[in-house]
Amino acid sequence: MRKTTAVASAIGALGALAFSVSPAAAAPAAPPAPISYESDACSSSGNGYCFILHVNSRGGQTWYSDSPCFVANKDISDHYGYSPNGVSLVRYVFRPGQISGSPAVCNLSNSHDGQGIKNNAASASNGECSANYRVYFNSGYGGPSQAFLPTCGDYWPSENLVTALKNNNASHDRY
Repeated sequence: MRKTTAVASAIGALGALAFSVSPAAAAPAAPPAPISYESDACSSSGNGYCFILHVNSRGGQTWYSDSPCFVANKDISDHYGYSPNGVSLVRYVFRPGQISGSPAVCNLSNSHDGQGIKNNAASASNGECSANYRVYFNSGYGGPSQAFLPTCGDYWPSENLVTALKNNNASHDRY
């Protein structure tokens, strides 16, 4: 009986300790990551020789896509964006007016301005002189794809993305 009382006393003392310890204060929530938006990943002067993703399909008569666009002359492994330092986020978006001197390409309309490019492109143009581009269904250059041959500064004609890729684009490769 003495053993049982001692054990019960010890358990009671531990229970009292557990209830007398105040819970730790909840850690404050981390501030949201700062976000910046990038629509121009092309180093060509005036964006004259870039690969362009358009938010709209090309026109049936003009064969231009006169919608806001995203321009690049490099590989993009994820059309969503990237984090340069693990804290901030850079999102890829469509913007009007990305090509200087060509009102028919990347027009000045505000329709779709700032919309993310991942899974939202309908057509593309390759204005580079020697590099091909391939648009992929998946991030990291995987899944169904479509190639775009160079036109050396001419963004005509735009090519509509094939059915499997229209509004299902996640990366593109320059080769």
